[in-house]
Amino acid sequence: MSITQRLSSAFMRKCEGIATERRSLLGLQAFESLPADVLAKELRATVFTPEKIPKADQEQVAVLLDSDAWSAAVICQDPLWIIHNPRHALTRRESNLMHEFAHVLLKHQIVRFDLKTGLPQRRQSDEDEATYLGGCLQIPRRGLLWAVQRQMTLAEIAVHFGASTDMVRFRSNVTGVEITKQ
Repeated sequence: MSITQRLSSAFMRKCEGIATERRSLLGLQAFESLPADVLAKELRATVFTPEKIPKADQEQVAVLLDSDAWSAAVICQDPLWIIHNPRHALTRRESNLMHEFAHVLLKHQIVRFDLKTGLPQRRQSDEDEATYLGGCLQIPRRGLLWAVQRQMTLAEIAVHFGASTDMVRFRSNVTGVEITKQ
Protein backbone atom coordinates (compact mmCIF):
# COMPACT_ATOMS: atom_id res chain seq x y z
CA MET A 1 0.00 0.00 0.00
CA SER A 2 1.44 3.39 -1.01
CA ILE A 3 1.72 6.39 1.28
CA THR A 4 -1.12 8.16 -0.54
CA GLN A 5 -3.34 5.13 0.12
CA ARG A 6 -2.48 5.15 3.83
CA LEU A 7 -3.15 8.89 4.29
CA SER A 8 -6.47 10.65 3.76
CA SER A 9 -6.88 13.25 1.05
CA ALA A 10 -7.94 15.72 3.77
CA PHE A 11 -4.64 15.14 5.59
CA MET A 12 -2.65 15.61 2.38
CA ARG A 13 -4.49 18.92 1.68
CA LYS A 14 -3.77 19.99 5.26
CA CYS A 15 -0.05 19.33 4.69
CA GLU A 16 0.01 21.47 1.56
CA GLY A 17 -1.66 24.22 3.61
CA ILE A 18 0.93 23.92 6.38
CA ALA A 19 3.75 24.16 3.82
CA THR A 20 2.19 27.26 2.26
CA GLU A 21 1.61 28.83 5.67
CA ARG A 22 5.20 28.24 6.80
CA ARG A 23 6.53 29.86 3.64
CA SER A 24 4.14 32.78 4.05
CA LEU A 25 5.31 33.35 7.64
CA LEU A 26 8.84 33.64 6.25
CA GLY A 27 7.84 35.93 3.39
CA LEU A 28 8.35 33.21 0.78
CA GLN A 29 6.19 32.18 -2.17
CA ALA A 30 5.30 28.52 -2.85
CA PHE A 31 7.83 28.41 -5.69
CA GLU A 32 10.73 29.65 -3.58
CA SER A 33 13.20 27.35 -1.88
CA LEU A 34 12.84 26.91 1.87
CA PRO A 35 16.18 25.65 3.22
CA ALA A 36 15.93 23.48 6.33
CA ASP A 37 18.27 25.82 8.21
CA VAL A 38 15.85 28.72 7.62
CA LEU A 39 12.93 26.67 8.95
CA ALA A 40 15.10 25.54 11.88
CA LYS A 41 15.72 29.15 12.82
CA GLU A 42 12.01 29.98 12.55
CA LEU A 43 11.12 27.00 14.76
CA ARG A 44 13.98 27.88 17.16
CA ALA A 45 15.51 24.46 16.61
CA THR A 46 19.12 23.54 17.22
CA VAL A 47 20.43 20.96 14.77
CA PHE A 48 23.26 18.70 15.90
CA THR A 49 25.31 15.81 14.62
CA PRO A 50 25.65 13.09 17.27
CA GLU A 51 29.14 14.07 18.46
CA LYS A 52 27.92 17.64 19.19
CA ILE A 53 25.09 16.64 21.54
CA PRO A 54 25.79 18.02 25.01
CA LYS A 55 26.38 15.30 27.63
CA ALA A 56 25.76 12.50 25.13
CA ASP A 57 26.65 8.92 25.96
CA GLN A 58 29.80 8.27 23.91
CA GLU A 59 28.90 4.64 23.16
CA GLN A 60 25.55 5.71 21.71
CA VAL A 61 27.27 8.49 19.76
CA ALA A 62 29.67 5.93 18.26
CA VAL A 63 26.76 3.68 17.22
CA LEU A 64 24.97 6.59 15.56
CA LEU A 65 28.07 7.84 13.76
CA ASP A 66 28.77 4.35 12.40
CA SER A 67 25.25 3.70 11.10
CA ASP A 68 23.29 4.48 7.96
CA ALA A 69 20.17 2.93 9.53
CA TRP A 70 18.87 6.30 10.75
CA SER A 71 18.45 9.75 9.24
CA ALA A 72 17.48 12.24 11.93
CA ALA A 73 15.48 12.47 15.14
CA VAL A 74 13.97 14.98 17.54
CA ILE A 75 15.79 14.35 20.82
CA CYS A 76 14.28 17.18 22.88
CA GLN A 77 11.17 19.26 22.33
CA ASP A 78 11.80 22.15 24.73
CA PRO A 79 14.25 23.40 23.64
CA LEU A 80 13.86 21.83 20.22
CA TRP A 81 16.94 19.72 19.46
CA ILE A 82 17.29 17.60 16.35
CA ILE A 83 20.15 15.30 15.46
CA HIS A 84 20.92 14.28 11.90
CA ASN A 85 23.18 11.71 10.31
CA PRO A 86 26.32 13.46 8.99
CA ARG A 87 26.97 10.53 6.64
CA HIS A 88 24.10 11.63 4.39
CA ALA A 89 24.37 13.97 1.38
CA LEU A 90 23.29 17.59 1.80
CA THR A 91 20.12 16.99 -0.22
CA ARG A 92 19.28 14.06 2.04
CA ARG A 93 19.99 16.26 5.09
CA GLU A 94 17.38 18.72 3.81
CA SER A 95 14.83 15.93 3.46
CA ASN A 96 15.73 14.41 6.83
CA LEU A 97 15.37 17.72 8.65
CA MET A 98 12.09 18.60 6.92
CA HIS A 99 10.80 15.20 8.02
CA GLU A 100 11.71 15.97 11.64
CA PHE A 101 10.19 19.46 11.44
CA ALA A 102 7.03 17.76 10.16
CA HIS A 103 6.92 15.64 13.34
CA VAL A 104 7.15 18.87 15.36
CA LEU A 105 4.52 20.73 13.34
CA LEU A 106 2.17 17.73 13.56
CA LYS A 107 2.78 17.55 17.31
CA HIS A 108 3.86 13.90 17.25
CA GLN A 109 5.16 12.46 20.50
CA ILE A 110 8.92 12.24 20.71
CA VAL A 111 10.23 8.71 20.12
CA ARG A 112 12.47 6.80 22.46
CA PHE A 113 15.79 5.31 21.50
CA ASP A 114 16.41 1.57 21.65
CA LEU A 115 19.04 1.10 24.34
CA LYS A 116 20.57 -1.90 22.55
CA THR A 117 20.96 -0.37 19.09
CA GLY A 118 21.03 3.34 19.98
CA LEU A 119 18.56 3.90 17.14
CA PRO A 120 15.18 5.67 17.36
CA GLN A 121 12.02 3.58 17.66
CA ARG A 122 9.35 4.63 15.17
CA ARG A 123 5.54 4.62 14.82
CA GLN A 124 4.61 3.92 11.18
CA SER A 125 1.59 6.23 11.08
CA ASP A 126 3.67 9.13 12.41
CA GLU A 127 6.43 8.32 9.93
CA ASP A 128 4.00 8.32 6.99
CA GLU A 129 2.54 11.66 8.05
CA ALA A 130 5.98 13.22 8.57
CA THR A 131 7.21 11.88 5.23
CA TYR A 132 4.30 13.49 3.43
CA LEU A 133 4.47 16.84 5.24
CA GLY A 134 8.28 16.89 5.02
CA GLY A 135 8.00 16.54 1.25
CA CYS A 136 5.42 19.35 1.13
CA LEU A 137 7.69 21.60 3.16
CA GLN A 138 10.57 20.93 0.80
CA ILE A 139 8.61 21.05 -2.48
CA PRO A 140 5.01 22.28 -2.23
CA ARG A 141 2.62 21.12 -4.95
CA ARG A 142 2.20 24.73 -6.07
CA GLY A 143 5.98 25.05 -6.32
CA LEU A 144 6.17 21.88 -8.38
CA LEU A 145 3.44 23.20 -10.70
CA TRP A 146 5.39 26.46 -11.06
CA ALA A 147 8.53 24.52 -12.03
CA VAL A 148 6.69 22.36 -14.56
CA GLN A 149 5.05 25.45 -16.11
CA ARG A 150 8.55 26.85 -16.61
CA GLN A 151 9.56 23.57 -18.25
CA MET A 152 12.28 22.89 -15.70
CA THR A 153 13.94 19.50 -15.86
CA LEU A 154 13.90 17.07 -12.96
CA ALA A 155 17.49 18.02 -12.12
CA GLU A 156 16.72 21.76 -12.30
CA ILE A 157 13.76 21.34 -9.96
CA ALA A 158 15.95 19.41 -7.54
CA VAL A 159 18.62 22.11 -7.53
CA HIS A 160 16.04 24.89 -7.19
CA PHE A 161 14.46 23.33 -4.09
CA GLY A 162 17.69 21.94 -2.61
CA ALA A 163 16.25 18.45 -2.99
CA SER A 164 17.39 15.14 -4.36
CA THR A 165 16.01 13.95 -7.68
CA ASP A 166 14.40 11.10 -5.69
CA MET A 167 12.48 13.67 -3.63
CA VAL A 168 11.34 15.46 -6.79
CA ARG A 169 10.12 12.13 -8.21
CA PHE A 170 8.36 11.33 -4.93
CA ARG A 171 6.57 14.70 -4.92
CA SER A 172 5.66 14.28 -8.58
CA ASN A 173 4.22 10.83 -7.87
CA VAL A 174 2.21 11.78 -4.77
CA THR A 175 0.86 15.05 -6.21
CA GLY A 176 0.13 13.82 -9.72
CA VAL A 177 2.14 16.72 -11.15
CA GLU A 178 3.90 15.21 -14.13
CA ILE A 179 7.40 16.38 -14.88
CA THR A 180 7.63 16.35 -18.65
CA LYS A 181 11.30 17.29 -19.00
CA GLN A 182 13.66 14.72 -17.56
